[in-house]
Amino acid sequence: MDKNDELKGFFESPFAGDYINCNDYLVRKSVSGIYASCELLSELAEKRGGKNERELIGGIMTACCELMRNAELSRALTAPVHEEQELTTLRTDTFLRSFAESCQAASGGRCTVRTGELCISYVRTDRDTLRFLLLSFVRRHILGSESENREFTVECGENAKNIEIKISASGTFVDFDDFGQPDIFSGYPRQVCDGLAERAGARAVLGDNCLTVEIPLPDGNSGIPVEAPSPVRENGFFDPFNVMLRDLSEGK
Repeated sequence: MDKNDELKGFFESPFAGDYINCNDYLVRKSVSGIYASCELLSELAEKRGGKNERELIGGIMTACCELMRNAELSRALTAPVHEEQELTTLRTDTFLRSFAESCQAASGGRCTVRTGELCISYVRTDRDTLRFLLLSFVRRHILGSESENREFTVECGENAKNIEIKISASGTFVDFDDFGQPDIFSGYPRQVCDGLAERAGARAVLGDNCLTVEIPLPDGNSGIPVEAPSPVRENGFFDPFNVMLRDLSEGK
């Protein structure tokens, strides 16, 4: 059994599902409590002008993002593959521009994401799962780079059947399984990409310095919606960008 089948079999087993759900509940409950306490402490620190206190609170919140990272991945990989009606519509050019801006903000300058040629197309996908898929590539390459500012380019194009979103990293990449911050994203990059892509209704092709995500166009290539939701950063503080990149800004 290869790693792909092994990982797929694990996440689809009833025991793994129950185990991950229990851990997911405990992590989210604990993080919610810590976050609420930190908000109260932040208000007190602001009133008293405590810079050191605010820095300590920021460190606690970053640690919470690290806890949430594997919890979010586990939930994404154990969730059933979405039916078409459960997916949402996004516009590719606005989604990717927002993605580029949010990466730079969350990483605290550890990466620069430029946009290349962007087609204006509408696709059906799971928005956050697609974000996690692209961010898993960004995170891995930041960790594997000696540069303080890793540069990426994201672009998309359309063919007869698919929208192709491509994100590329410039420079050299050191392909280690463990960058000193072991997690599933770094240890099993191809399996993670395949699992997330499947749940986003897509197909992922991972290369050394690029990731291509192929998302099928609507049937008949004529079902362009009248209105698509805007690509805002959802989920408040624990959105995919902070969960995946905030801790990297701390080590700058």
